[in-house]
Amino acid sequence: MKSSDISAGSPNRSTPPWFADFKLLRELSKSGIVTLVLISVLSGFFIGHSFEQDIDWTRFLLTFFGILFLASGSSALNQVQEVEIDRRMPRTAGRPIPSGRISVGQALFFCGVTIGLGLALLAILDLSLLVLGAIAVVSYNGLYTLWWKRNHAFGAIPGAIPGALPILMGSIGATGNWRDPGGWYLFSILFFWQMPHFWALAIKYRGDYAEGGIPTLPVQKGVDVTIRQIQIWCLAYVAISLAAPLFFRVGALYLSCTIVVGIMILKELYRFSQDPESKAWLRFFLWINLTLVVYLGALALDQWSIHLIPGFKNLIRIE
Repeated sequence: MKSSDISAGSPNRSTPPWFADFKLLRELSKSGIVTLVLISVLSGFFIGHSFEQDIDWTRFLLTFFGILFLASGSSALNQVQEVEIDRRMPRTAGRPIPSGRISVGQALFFCGVTIGLGLALLAILDLSLLVLGAIAVVSYNGLYTLWWKRNHAFGAIPGAIPGALPILMGSIGATGNWRDPGGWYLFSILFFWQMPHFWALAIKYRGDYAEGGIPTLPVQKGVDVTIRQIQIWCLAYVAISLAAPLFFRVGALYLSCTIVVGIMILKELYRFSQDPESKAWLRFFLWINLTLVVYLGALALDQWSIHLIPGFKNLIRIE
């Protein structure tokens, strides 16, 4: 990639070409989404890992970088597939391909290298991870991007499958067991979280989706129907979060965090439902995202507190 591919309006002309290219590739691969994927992977790995055993750092690195490359390539491929839609939507018209800062050919080369490398790393580690990685790419870039999203108002539901797979893959990276019910429980938390998260965004940006020809739920069925669906999925999401003791050794820390945050999200859901066009939208959106961080963080801390607390005490004694 040449530095001339970077837009001429760059605010810092002294930026090294390689760094400018790196920033462009980060934008192409949707680094914000990839970061969320990696947080899911880390959560799955450390929640699923038995605290009685030492961490196998080779397995961790292969899992982490395999999914990093896979998610980066898949996100970039999504931008190639949706370039015409992105040109019609004001929110996405400035992305690298529709803005002309990178060509489709260059983007496809990046996709091929990163997806191939990601699958190769996962294949070295575990056959089940290779299969799930391939399923994630096919379901997201094939079924969701080209079919579900463009033709079905409820396409977000099956589309949540590839979005929830990284946390399951992180758990498999730690345990080596795709049948482990704990990994599938984590998958269910991420799966149910995505509907309130995505449909709240779809309400906010329904005008953009309508211009892009994407029949999201609020565009196709209206805001009232979307709010009712958010309520159903949000209640199920909070209920599932309370089931963690059936799958993991958690105690007061996790349960207290879950109850407090669950009450708050239901409170914000009520306010948002009363007036989805008000500032209540932002409060609900921030809280639904915060709940995921709290649930997964509390699960990990509660799981590992048996090691963390004694280690902290020893650190205090040393000092």
